[in-house]
Amino acid sequence: MNIVPDRATSLAMGTTRQLAEAGLDGVSTVGLPVRLLLAVIIIFSFPAFTIQLALDMTTGRWVGSPVLQLVTITTELFVFASILLSRPTGRLVLQCWPIWVLIITAFASAAWSYNRGATLQAANTYMTTALLGLVVVGLLPGFRGIKFVIRTMAVGCLLSIVWVLCFPETAIHQLTDPYQTVHAGLWRGVFSHKQGLGYFSGLTAGLLLFYRTSIFPAPVWAFFLGCSLTCLAGTQSATGIVAAAITPGFLYMAYFIARLPTPLRQPMFIKWAIALGLIGIGFKVGILDYVIVGILGKSTDLTGRADFWPIILKNFYSSGFSLQGGGFGAKVAADMSEWSVDNGFIDKFLEFGYLFTPLIYGIFVATLWGGVRLVVTGRPEWARTNIFPFAIWSVTLILNITESNFMTKCLSTVLMSMAVALIFQQRELSTGAPRIRDAPSRFGLRG
Repeated sequence: MNIVPDRATSLAMGTTRQLAEAGLDGVSTVGLPVRLLLAVIIIFSFPAFTIQLALDMTTGRWVGSPVLQLVTITTELFVFASILLSRPTGRLVLQCWPIWVLIITAFASAAWSYNRGATLQAANTYMTTALLGLVVVGLLPGFRGIKFVIRTMAVGCLLSIVWVLCFPETAIHQLTDPYQTVHAGLWRGVFSHKQGLGYFSGLTAGLLLFYRTSIFPAPVWAFFLGCSLTCLAGTQSATGIVAAAITPGFLYMAYFIARLPTPLRQPMFIKWAIALGLIGIGFKVGILDYVIVGILGKSTDLTGRADFWPIILKNFYSSGFSLQGGGFGAKVAADMSEWSVDNGFIDKFLEFGYLFTPLIYGIFVATLWGGVRLVVTGRPEWARTNIFPFAIWSVTLILNITESNFMTKCLSTVLMSMAVALIFQQRELSTGAPRIRDAPSRFGLRG
């Protein structure tokens, strides 16, 4: 089944121009060389090939990589060139104030960071990755940006399979690895860890299961869905399994609501929210233990994380950093415990403390609320685009309970920025503000 086929969407909207303005058409005005370069940049921002290019597998130490340095410089140049040369893209980037608040706060934390150099470097990396997501939506408005990124993610799964077949010594965890030998035999593909590939492939599978032939023709779609599920099976990642299950769940839920008459959407959304809350309570009090332990074979203590999180927080409270935090990207968590935090919410609290964490969390909530509003008030014929910010950000928030992906160089950061950009872009279209392509641009970077 095709989710809102292009032909049906075109008939619903009336004219090709309206279709293009909404960003729902499949034809890109960005040249092929630019799209290929953008795809390569996104793949390295997953991040991919880091362990293959920058890790000494004998000592376990990270070493410099000229290739990664070149990609980093190219990414920064591409992002800022796109902002400067494409007026619609530049205007959209300036409108997305939630992303700028996060960027400014990250840089500002260098003033009190206990590792100022690391903070400035991490903040610059985050800025480039976050702006990349905004640029994707600026250059490929609406659904075209979503389609482009999902296709690129599918290619990432295919590359991981190729690496497993051709370079198993780095694409599969080995007993001879300098670290994480407990995962020997599990896939990591083009990623540095099996959890990275698991989350990535699960999310890719979930998106493909929902959008289906809106992304690829049926045979190609089936092939790439098989690639993503194969990668997920190779990792045996619980996080990936959850991602593959809840991603289409949130998308279908949001799509159902977005297609209802406007007066019925808010009450229906509240009912869904209550149902999700009850599921969360059920997990917390142990009602779902049989399903999780007996059927899925997974531990209910989140693989031990729930036991050492209180220890990490207790050490943080007595560290002297609790008011302002240790600084963004300063790796303060490494001094709090021998265990990895593996929780995005705690990770940000350690970095920004009591004083600035409410601001970071506030941006997260504002992004979620913007996505909800887009579902509840958006035009039904634009549903497949309007549901993406809410669904993808909801999934990201849930998965960060067991992962630390907030504000890092990873796919989650790109997707969050895309969600914010789509919220502003679709809201502008709905209110009849200036069109996305209302100004000329140079070098083929047209919005």
